[in-house]
Amino acid sequence: MSIYQNIPSEYHVGHIRIAPNIVLAPMVGVTDSIFRRMILSLGGCGLVSSEMTNAASVSPRARSRHNQLEFLPEERPITMQLSGNEPDLVAQAAKTVELLGADILDINCGCPSPKVTGGGHGSALLKDLCKMEALIKAVIAAVQIPVTLKYRAGWDEDSLNYLDTARMAEAAGIKALALHPRTRAQLYTGTADWSRIREVREVVSIPVVGSGDVKDAAEALRRLEVYNASGIMIGRGAMENPWIFMQIAQLRRGEPMFVPQPSDKCDFLVRYIEMLRDELGERLGLNKTKQLIGQFAVDLPYAAKLREHVHRSTTLDDARTLIEDFFAQHSDPALVSAS
Repeated sequence: MSIYQNIPSEYHVGHIRIAPNIVLAPMVGVTDSIFRRMILSLGGCGLVSSEMTNAASVSPRARSRHNQLEFLPEERPITMQLSGNEPDLVAQAAKTVELLGADILDINCGCPSPKVTGGGHGSALLKDLCKMEALIKAVIAAVQIPVTLKYRAGWDEDSLNYLDTARMAEAAGIKALALHPRTRAQLYTGTADWSRIREVREVVSIPVVGSGDVKDAAEALRRLEVYNASGIMIGRGAMENPWIFMQIAQLRRGEPMFVPQPSDKCDFLVRYIEMLRDELGERLGLNKTKQLIGQFAVDLPYAAKLREHVHRSTTLDDARTLIEDFFAQHSDPALVSAS
């Protein structure tokens, strides 16, 4: 019998059931259709999301230059996330996203990137809740699918407004919240204060998903229980360990937790490279390979050298050969714990 059996395992976004309640966070440049399908193929993930997409990049002409909103049927249910600060523009983009087939529309008010906040998008909207409210209401009025909100605890420690934001969002018609409990000023430094998620749960009746610093399966389940989160959102932890969703599901069922061996990690990376080659081509595929290898937990001696060499590679064939040769030299599972 599992010690986790009484922890809630699902939540609803409007009429859509999210089960299991462990979801993949939207990440710019990462959570494209290929990465989402790789994660889903391993099991245990209840919801995936598109990359954050600027509302100005949703027109047919703009979409011809990117693949951020492309998906396959096996990825459902799928959230598509938009950013922007002009209510009419975001609402129009939301209509397009709905027509493209999104199950859920998510509004990003949490991205801390200076490039994003400098344009008044993302977490910059935390400085103007009236404008955020107008944007939320415009989007909800424009679509029939459920609308959710991803946000941060506030712009900085002197302007924490995560409770006010939650109350406003629910009153405006938002169907679920995802809170990354850092401030924008923290970026990704320090620690995420998950007690803020529990506080939000106490002031709204809609689901509240917690995000930030989840890199361990047992810790994810503990946070569901301790902080009363409706669900867990995993971002960078999924790049480091794509099997974390599977591991959480196994722990929940009381089963032994799968621990990926060097051969599993090699197979994952090679499969990813070949999907990138087939669907995105050489240049984009190589860039994404370098991005993932920078976060991926190789956990073997000289892994830093592998990353360095892959980052210097000029073709996908070079990157694949480097990865295969490295893992062939470190095929002993005992080495995983030696580094």
